[in-house]
Amino acid sequence: MASLLEKLPTILILAVLVGIFISLRKHSPSQRTRLWIFAWTLIFVHFFIQIFETRTGFIEGIFESIDLAALELSGVVFLISLARAAEDRLRRNALFLILIPAATLHALGATFGWQNRWLMASFLAFFFFGLAGFAFFAYRQRSRFNAYLGIVFSAAGVWSVIEQLRGNTSFGVLAIVTLMFAACGFLFWRRFPQRSAGVVTVSAGFLCWGAVFPVGTLVDYLLPKLQMNPEIWNVPKFFVAFGMILAVLEEKSRMVEESGAREHEENALMARFARITSRLLSGAELRAMCKEIAEALTEAASFRAAAVLVASEDATLSIAGASSRSSQDARLFESITESLATERIGELCTAGQKLGSNSFGLKPDAAKATTNSGTPEILIPLVSSRASCLGWIVLFPAECGQQTILRELARIEMLAADLSITIENSRLHHQLVRSEKLAAIGQLVAGVAHELNNPLTGIIGYSDLLSEEVSQESAAKKVNKLGNEARRMHRIVSGLLRFARQSNSSERAADFGSALRDALQLREYHVRKFGIEIETHIESGLPLLAIGEDELKQIVLNLLNNAIDAVEESRERRIRIDAEKRSERVVFSFADSGPGFSDLNRAFDPFYTTKAVGKGTGLGLSICYGIVRECGGEIQISSNTPYGAMVRIEIPSASTRQMIPAS
Repeated sequence: MASLLEKLPTILILAVLVGIFISLRKHSPSQRTRLWIFAWTLIFVHFFIQIFETRTGFIEGIFESIDLAALELSGVVFLISLARAAEDRLRRNALFLILIPAATLHALGATFGWQNRWLMASFLAFFFFGLAGFAFFAYRQRSRFNAYLGIVFSAAGVWSVIEQLRGNTSFGVLAIVTLMFAACGFLFWRRFPQRSAGVVTVSAGFLCWGAVFPVGTLVDYLLPKLQMNPEIWNVPKFFVAFGMILAVLEEKSRMVEESGAREHEENALMARFARITSRLLSGAELRAMCKEIAEALTEAASFRAAAVLVASEDATLSIAGASSRSSQDARLFESITESLATERIGELCTAGQKLGSNSFGLKPDAAKATTNSGTPEILIPLVSSRASCLGWIVLFPAECGQQTILRELARIEMLAADLSITIENSRLHHQLVRSEKLAAIGQLVAGVAHELNNPLTGIIGYSDLLSEEVSQESAAKKVNKLGNEARRMHRIVSGLLRFARQSNSSERAADFGSALRDALQLREYHVRKFGIEIETHIESGLPLLAIGEDELKQIVLNLLNNAIDAVEESRERRIRIDAEKRSERVVFSFADSGPGFSDLNRAFDPFYTTKAVGKGTGLGLSICYGIVRECGGEIQISSNTPYGAMVRIEIPSASTRQMIPAS
């Protein structure tokens, strides 16, 4: 009863501590907290079992072995909980397999007085040398601290084995408990970065706890008659326990502060993005907004460098805005426009790891090939409503957590969607301005053409009559020349009327393959004469186009003529013609290896031409534009890099959907 009353306060305190740690597990559900609960439960068993150590014989040995094993194993569990292996299941289980069986068997042998010294020494050797080997070889990157621990454990193992072979069993027990708790003091200091009151208390408490055993042994040896209150030796345990609770609360408080700071930063980022979005949707100047977006991503978000790349109508990329925290990061953008071509959007997105709904993290190899940098980057494609690439947002993350980046990416993707809408609206506005300009010109030339048609008809008619009446050869030549020039004027006026016309027949259907064959036959002589290589890639089973056959032939012939004229003076004379079905439309394009368009903004203007005088009227593309828009299609032009031009046309398929086999 006296033993129970003496140890009851300590037992009750330990029971309360175990309950507190079980409660803390709800607020800090880490593997480390679970191991602490297990370790303090073993300490509780260590003290609780001492109440029953009043009998003699075999039962007494069982209680003593449980007492000693619980103490040694608590030190082992504390050590594992503070090691790097605590969160690694494989390494944690390896440590348990190394330490727990050896410590348990050695405790049993020590309490029951096993006389086999080699067996007991093998337990100690397995324990200390296994622990030292784990410190040396468990991780590829060996820290200096782990090396020191490995040396200490190896030295303790050698000394313990020698003493055990001499018959000194208590030295091995003393070495295990001393080193386990003392090492926890250093490990706790390393595992928790903040130097707070809780961390200092726990670290000092573990060091004192480890020192209790050799100091107590030394006091018993030097001062055997000294009477001391045994509870003094338990003080370090309580320092450790209350320090751990304080450290957990400090960690929780720090996390709350960081969460508040992070929330404040995210709110500031959202507010800044909201201002940018408002200005984007209100029609602010695009280049200035791209620069502001890049600066916001490096100043308010967790990225050390960011750039916004915008594709022009000819699909070439240019940096619309960039920002970086250092000049070294600024060099990343020098060659990035070439490596992130718009045609690589599918390839890069497939090779990357999808981080969000529309963001991709490049793998190290892909990032190195893209930016000549070993740092993985994040790409957010700017995609139009028709799934065409408008550009990229390129991000280089700073040293921060993955979760932080993922949270910010969700907001950046929303901003990227608004930016895509702005870029697309800007292009549509540009096309609308061009359409309005052409419509105004069309109305003007239509009126002029109609006014010119009547006198031209009269001139042509009277020139034909005069040619029949005039007998003098010189006069007849002049009359014929007059008639030819009048007919030439009539053809120009007819072209102007085609450009300006708004008629739309009710039923139209034409086959692109047959129109292309007819056009190639007409220009076959010129193609052979100038050695022009024509490649055709026509998708099989193209549907009929919702356009008149003559109109389609006129478009194809005009585009073919322009391409042939463009490559006549080129070193490489090549024309590529592609046609394919996309949804309910047929898309065909003519690409040549000529010099390209000198001014994309004026290419559709009537009478604008870059050809030699007398070689062209400048109405070819204008007529094509009018016909394509009349049938509900779209036409786009672009200059290829480093040379060449391409005209791309989309025309709705006919309502009959009749499938025509490709030639």
